[in-house]
Amino acid sequence: MQPAVVSPLQLQPVPQLVLSPMPQPLSTLSLPAPVCGPTIPKDCKVLTTLNGMCFIISRNNAVSAPIPSALRSCPLEIDIAFLMDGSESVEDVDFVKMKTFVITIIQSFSNCNSQFAVAQFSTGFEIHSKFEAVNDIDSWRTRIGEIKQQKGMTYTAKAINKLVNELFITEGGARQSAIKILIVITDGRSNDEPHLRGAVEKAEKKNVIRFAIGIGEAFDDSRTKQQLHVIASAPVAEHVFNVTDFEALDGIRGELEENIAIEGKFTDKNKEHENGLDVESNENGFDSVQSTGDSATMEFAQDGFTAVFTSNPQIGSYFGAEVCVVDLNSDEKTDLLLISAPTYVDSHSEGRVFVYFYSRQPYFTFSVVLVGMAGQRGRFGSSVASPADLNVDGFKDVLIGAPLEEDGQGSIYIFNGGVDQIKPTYSQRIAGSSVHSGLQFFGQALSQSSLDHSGDSLPDIAVGSKGAVLLLRTRPIVSVDVKVTHNPSKISTSETNCTKPLGNILTVCFNMSGYKHAITDLAANVSYTLKLDAKRYNHRAYFLPKSHVLSDAVNVKLDEVCKDHPFLIEACTEDHLNPLLNELMFTFEGLPSQSLENLQPVLLPWMKNTTLWTLDYEINCGSDNLCVDNLKMDFSFGSANIEVGIMQKINVTVLVENRGENSYNTHFVLSYPYGLSYRKIMPRVVRQDDVHGTWG
Repeated sequence: MQPAVVSPLQLQPVPQLVLSPMPQPLSTLSLPAPVCGPTIPKDCKVLTTLNGMCFIISRNNAVSAPIPSALRSCPLEIDIAFLMDGSESVEDVDFVKMKTFVITIIQSFSNCNSQFAVAQFSTGFEIHSKFEAVNDIDSWRTRIGEIKQQKGMTYTAKAINKLVNELFITEGGARQSAIKILIVITDGRSNDEPHLRGAVEKAEKKNVIRFAIGIGEAFDDSRTKQQLHVIASAPVAEHVFNVTDFEALDGIRGELEENIAIEGKFTDKNKEHENGLDVESNENGFDSVQSTGDSATMEFAQDGFTAVFTSNPQIGSYFGAEVCVVDLNSDEKTDLLLISAPTYVDSHSEGRVFVYFYSRQPYFTFSVVLVGMAGQRGRFGSSVASPADLNVDGFKDVLIGAPLEEDGQGSIYIFNGGVDQIKPTYSQRIAGSSVHSGLQFFGQALSQSSLDHSGDSLPDIAVGSKGAVLLLRTRPIVSVDVKVTHNPSKISTSETNCTKPLGNILTVCFNMSGYKHAITDLAANVSYTLKLDAKRYNHRAYFLPKSHVLSDAVNVKLDEVCKDHPFLIEACTEDHLNPLLNELMFTFEGLPSQSLENLQPVLLPWMKNTTLWTLDYEINCGSDNLCVDNLKMDFSFGSANIEVGIMQKINVTVLVENRGENSYNTHFVLSYPYGLSYRKIMPRVVRQDDVHGTWG
């Protein structure tokens, strides 16, 4: 697919709107009509919320004010307290790294209506900063940089007790309405372990969400590691971090920030909706979405049909953020349902799309999981659409957006449809950086239809990014028929001059044609390589200079193009029964088409680019083409007498004669008694042509 330019329809500016809304399918709309963007992001620093908004377009293309008039606000107040281990086991340089890590986290959340407090513990406990907002990050950096390490023992339980009692109160600067978060950073086992669970229960009663970060080899011990599990909130997989050393702290920063942001989001929801339902999701296109335990359940109803899907990905994976029905074979019946979880996180990616197959009964069955490129954490599944059959194979394809890949530049993926399935490996990934420089959040929204905006009879896809909508045009698909012929069409076996090679001409022809379209202004460069007798180590044919490989190229249009290549075949070869297998391998490069604004054709995806062509030897076995030989064999000894006990050389002469039609792959076996040893064979081949045929 390639980008194109479209004329924008101006919408009234919306405060804090970072993405122009992507319209719902317009092919069936008559004006006046609503145009809605169901997944408009609101940038809340480390958390992006997805909201819905609609406009009304009148018959004269006038655009109404947005409905609702503003996006939902970011999650409210967060109070984050840091409890740093200042015990003797922490080296001076490592304590500095710990303070730097704390400053970095504070800076990340400084614009999120957050307050921060910092405390240190060892044998004693000390509050360095009560809860305050960040008005000047440099002053915070100085304040934390001046903290002196206590250098005592490790009394973690006592420190958590005192922090909860002295900081998470009004006098400590904490806000009653704020989400309370505690981050404990330690490098070893607590000296007051028996009191640890009681301290944690006190924090739990105050609704303090706890993250535990263990540093160093001490946590290789299962009992010490268990202390982190006691300190942290559930589930421990999302609230416990274990790193090898203080240098590795920065490696967990991104995941920690994201988990803190997700906690803020969901805790805020739970305060508003104690029954676990997100009513606001109804306004964005869902009937209900809820989280319970370690599973996510999505329920929706339409025209009297109700379906419930339960998955067990992760808390905060946003299972059900996007839902897309797919009609694979365009028979106006649903075949698949796609449900995205864009914040699902595993060791190598972020975001998943779950595919469910509709079995023609009132329920769906799980089919497969779609994922993006390994190593990318870009909210894969933030948008999902099935607008068209892009590769013209008779099945609808699926587009999936990952707007945060490549540091927020974004990308989209194309997955091809098949018989009752979506193929689990993506066929194409289009990065926003390859479409236009400077794009942000490319793939945040996708058009649900594929109108022919460019008028070339090919489907076009609209992709939303921050402040822009881009039109991707489908490239015309072509097929290339390849034909190889030889002149003469068979290799002669009647030549008696074995020193003179046999000449032949190999002709290569390419015929390009459009695949399910009538576009005529198409051209391409085809580069190809020929290999003579490709499947053998000792080649029986060669191009001049003596090489069995030749490379060339031709320019092709919508008609046949041929090219001749002379070559030579060795005469009187030992094997003139098995044919020459000549290999042709080609690559295709579409050339820009002026009528399509420099759009380039692309080769049919499933077309083979390597073929084998056979050149047979003549058989000369009459009209029935079956060889009936008449072999005679005779032999004689060079010496009539053999004396035992004397070293003696015995020569045996074998004569094989064929008095019938040609005989191929003829073998004779000579057996000799114990006491004789084989030395060598000296073949003397004689060819004789007569009315009875050829033998050799």
